[in-house]
Amino acid sequence: MKIIVILSALTAVTLVSAGKFHLSTTGQGQSDTLPNAYIIEYHDNVSRSNAHANLKKHAIDYKVRNEYGIFNGAAISVKSSHGGAALAAVPGVKNVWPIHLYSHPNIKPAKYNGTSTESMNVHHMTGVDAVHKKLKLTGKGVKVGIIDTGIDYKHPAFAAPGATEGCFARYGKNCRVKHGWDFVGDAYTSLNTPVPDADPMDCNGHGTHVAGIVGGNEMNIKTSPKPIIPWIGVAPEVTFGAYRIFGCEGRTGTDIILAAMEMAFNDGMDIINMSLYGSPAFKNNPMAILGEKLIAHGMNIAGCAGNDGAQGVSMIADTALGDSATSVASFDNAYGSHFTVSYAGGKYPYNPSVAWGNSRLIDLPATAMLFPLFDKAGVLQDGCDVAAYTGLDVKGKVVLLSGDLTRCGSVGRGNIAKGLGVAGILAVSTPFGMTLLSGVADLTMASLEARGGEAIIAAYKKNSKNVLGWSKTVSTVIVEGGGAPADMSSYGVDGDLRSKPDIGGPGGNIYSAYPRAKGSYALLSGTSMATPYYAGAQALYYQLTKTKLSGIDVRRVFKNTATISKNWGSKTYASVAKQGAGLINVWNALTTSALVSPDHIDLLDSVNLRKIQQITIKNVGRKTETYTLSHSPADALNSYTKGNVFPHPRPVIEADYALVSFSANKVKIPAGKSVKITVTFAEPKAGNAAQFPLYSGFVVATPATEGSPSVHVPYIGLKGDVSKMPIMDTDLGFPSLAVTQANGTVINVPTSNFVFNFKTAAPTIIVRYGSHSPDGTIRVIDAATKKFLGYVFTAWWGAAFGPTGRNANLDANGKYDARQYAWRGEVWAAVNATAPVQLGPGSYNIVVANQKKLTKGAYPADYEVFDLGTVEVSV
Repeated sequence: MKIIVILSALTAVTLVSAGKFHLSTTGQGQSDTLPNAYIIEYHDNVSRSNAHANLKKHAIDYKVRNEYGIFNGAAISVKSSHGGAALAAVPGVKNVWPIHLYSHPNIKPAKYNGTSTESMNVHHMTGVDAVHKKLKLTGKGVKVGIIDTGIDYKHPAFAAPGATEGCFARYGKNCRVKHGWDFVGDAYTSLNTPVPDADPMDCNGHGTHVAGIVGGNEMNIKTSPKPIIPWIGVAPEVTFGAYRIFGCEGRTGTDIILAAMEMAFNDGMDIINMSLYGSPAFKNNPMAILGEKLIAHGMNIAGCAGNDGAQGVSMIADTALGDSATSVASFDNAYGSHFTVSYAGGKYPYNPSVAWGNSRLIDLPATAMLFPLFDKAGVLQDGCDVAAYTGLDVKGKVVLLSGDLTRCGSVGRGNIAKGLGVAGILAVSTPFGMTLLSGVADLTMASLEARGGEAIIAAYKKNSKNVLGWSKTVSTVIVEGGGAPADMSSYGVDGDLRSKPDIGGPGGNIYSAYPRAKGSYALLSGTSMATPYYAGAQALYYQLTKTKLSGIDVRRVFKNTATISKNWGSKTYASVAKQGAGLINVWNALTTSALVSPDHIDLLDSVNLRKIQQITIKNVGRKTETYTLSHSPADALNSYTKGNVFPHPRPVIEADYALVSFSANKVKIPAGKSVKITVTFAEPKAGNAAQFPLYSGFVVATPATEGSPSVHVPYIGLKGDVSKMPIMDTDLGFPSLAVTQANGTVINVPTSNFVFNFKTAAPTIIVRYGSHSPDGTIRVIDAATKKFLGYVFTAWWGAAFGPTGRNANLDANGKYDARQYAWRGEVWAAVNATAPVQLGPGSYNIVVANQKKLTKGAYPADYEVFDLGTVEVSV
């Protein structure tokens, strides 16, 4: 068992200067933080007793929520009027953060009608099937901690060999879940008091599914519940730790996550999996700081990249932003099991609508003929307009429609067709894949892949009398869009232009265990599923090497040997900002004869370009090997092609490729030796620097021995001056002023000479960040004297300064995402102030100023400044 005690062993020392209050690293507001609750980190030479004594000396009344040893700090609830800045002013305190709330990423029901054969076939994508068969590795002897919603440890997927169900017992015989703790209780939602106990049973489902991917095993279980076809996880004999940090519903706090991380470490976990969702941010958050300490002491941490792929670049989640932690992107499963429809000799998988039933086959008679709904030009229509059917006899037929959902959904077009008496609808998905259609009751409705639809249309035009046939059983197929980076997986980079995510794993359409009370098995999608796949792969590596390397060393092996991948239908490699080093290739990682470091290269922007880099290739094989150096460019991502100031939700792909040269194009390395190579980068000649394209690619070392895997290092850079990248969304008129009324309603400012009132008509500043800022501020200036009075302070957001992540494009309700500061006259007079100051009636200038990235922070030269003008306040 690894136990590191730091605080209790420290002696009293001279206290150092006051610390820093990080009001928000993610731009989260009060709804995403616990009121009056903080994480405190002490300076390294400050003991726990010393720190508490000083808090009391400063008359701070508080209650301890959690004490930490490795992190060297505590979580507290403050009962006095002191805020975070007041805590930071206490001698011995290094950092203070509000307790932020986290969820697990919204898991997505699989798009395809699948069975458990999908879980088996997913191992073909990564070489895990070969590792199981040829190397006989199972993860035995390796401990993996699941920090999540718990585990249904009685599920047969977690049973020991020969047992009929799983169990949980720290010292019990043959219990695969040997460690764990429930930090919160069933009823915990983040807004109530945790009620911890020793039983980490999962009542949500997320944690059980995650654990099943790491190391579930149904191959030898004959009793119910069982899947249709046996399946197996990546490392089916790992030992689990189940650290439950969520109730049956709701979110959890940073304080609980930190406690779970420390317990997992002290329980001897070799790897911890954190499929948790946080906002895009900088790396100065408590989880990253503790994570780096744990990794330095031999643990490995895997965190998910997030499911915000539809929001554009720089939306990577903050869970694994530490330099040594691993942020995992998601790839769609290449395989699926589906019922099929045959036509003119071809067989095509289909996905039934939700209303029809996800596992219900379609069985229409041969008399239900195909009827493509063409317009006069022969183009397939979407069926959204009843007029498109004018004069057409579709009764009893299967109508083929365009599956484009931009004009109307499946319900609208389904009701139109149903009213005309059709036998069914087949919708051809765009641009590819199979869409999950809602459908309407009692109407046969399903989606087809784009390629299937095209083939059916071509056959129909040759012979319209071909008959549709419907299979009675499922078939395993390679699905359209599978094996490529998932659309929903978040893009990097982070706020410092660092390369995140690190690597990709299978996460789209993954079959795994689920709580017995919820059906026992589920097919789900998300980076939550990709992350445990990576964690399980690391367990196989630990078992093979019989070593417990630090997280960054193991990460390097898997990044070096990943499969560099393309987006579906593309001839070029996907951006490093999307796939990291590529799709994990476990066979290559476990059989490679070379390693290369570092495992990534961050070139930054044109102004700060790190054009000269050095890599080290080490021959870990048994014989001398010759390696050839080469460069594989990847897609450049342009988010500002139209002069827009808010990034495109879907970046435009460009062929902006860097020029790369090597000090030696070929090197001969004896076994056990290393060689250093200087790599020189030149920015892409193509690409408009004013549009800030993110370019990337891979430096590759290929061994001469046939069959030996090559190794590579991903790099990423930004063409242009990132300090000129727009931060605020001025295209939509932000920042702007509005009025918050006494009842909380926000309205436009009625007139140009409107007089605000702090109580009934509060001036409200609305901001929308299209990019991270190291210091996002809202400043209040005395209109007459031009004196700086302080930063806007609100009960909702706190003081308006500090690092902030970018906004999403749209919020959960489909509206433009923005932040509203309803200012009622309180200001934070300085960054190191300890409490807000209330201003009275007067004339004030409101200035929104955001520090530009990679600048020193000199005000106003290094800030994007917006003066919202003078506001008159009566009270």
